[in-house]
Amino acid sequence: MAIPFIHVQARGTYRELGRAVGEAAREQVRASVDFFAGGFEAMTCGRLTFAAAEEQAHAYATCAERWLPQYVDELRGLAEGSGVPFTKLMVLNCAEEFTATEPVGGDHCTAVAVAARGRHVVGHNMDWYVIDAENNVLFDLTVPDGTRIMGIAGAPYLLMLGMNSHGVANVSNSVYSSDNRVGVPNAFVRRWSIEAPTLEEARARGLLAARARGTNHFLADLGSRLWDVETSATAYAFIDRSDAGTMAHTNHFTSPLMAPFEGTRHEESRVRLETAERLLTEGVSRGDDPVALVSRVLRCHDPSAEYAICGHADESVALAAQGMTVGSMVCDLDERVLYACAGPPCENQYQTFSL
Repeated sequence: MAIPFIHVQARGTYRELGRAVGEAAREQVRASVDFFAGGFEAMTCGRLTFAAAEEQAHAYATCAERWLPQYVDELRGLAEGSGVPFTKLMVLNCAEEFTATEPVGGDHCTAVAVAARGRHVVGHNMDWYVIDAENNVLFDLTVPDGTRIMGIAGAPYLLMLGMNSHGVANVSNSVYSSDNRVGVPNAFVRRWSIEAPTLEEARARGLLAARARGTNHFLADLGSRLWDVETSATAYAFIDRSDAGTMAHTNHFTSPLMAPFEGTRHEESRVRLETAERLLTEGVSRGDDPVALVSRVLRCHDPSAEYAICGHADESVALAAQGMTVGSMVCDLDERVLYACAGPPCENQYQTFSL
């Protein structure tokens, strides 16, 4: 049985967009915040309480207010609509800044893309803490300049990945950089990037000089361009995969330029990348339908549960340490259609949404 999720379609100012999501998903926002508040010390290996994180989040909010105030407004609207204090939502939207150095949780996302035979399809498995699987929202937002963005994400967050009405997709993956600092949180940088009208603009936005930490911006468009932009807080590498016709990325740096900033040596990320690249290459060689191919890669459990692209919770560890594939999406840029499901895609059917 498919995990249900809320579809929020809204347009207006950024504050109005946030308020619409908060009102529609009030229970889901509160449930996620309660989960983080109750398990934050475990998520940070005893390093930080939720109350302490609220205090520290002020510095990140100040940076976001200076550089990307529209998304601070959106988050304030979410607070108003859900009745959850802004400071608590700020902690969740700085979750990577607070937890991404810890060996817990489910930050094992996989992004894949095909640009072959005139088709342009992008997919992403979003892995995070288990609470988000049952608290997802399909965000369908039209921002003040008329750009429409769509993607699935947990209710208390700014939308950080998806596709837009310009035919641009950005399904970024987290990476673990060693030069993290106080700055504009990754959630805000990603939120800005997915509104970009072109790949060039999406790349430029991802390289915001005041960013707090790195990410991998996974970009595709209708011009058959496939771009990876691997960033840390202070460095970046640009990788053009367009000629290959396929692209995949997981949660480690692949460019030698970024090796000095690598903050993790998790082997499972490298295995997932090898699996995704192999399956994409084989599928394109066979002439597989790109949507079916990308969906199949995202459902893959090879070579084992520990290294699977489609992730499931390890119930032998504490709840606050359990991660899984909490949501999955496939973006058909040609048809302007997004297929989304909550939870692992092997168990939950994709629903179809037209942009």
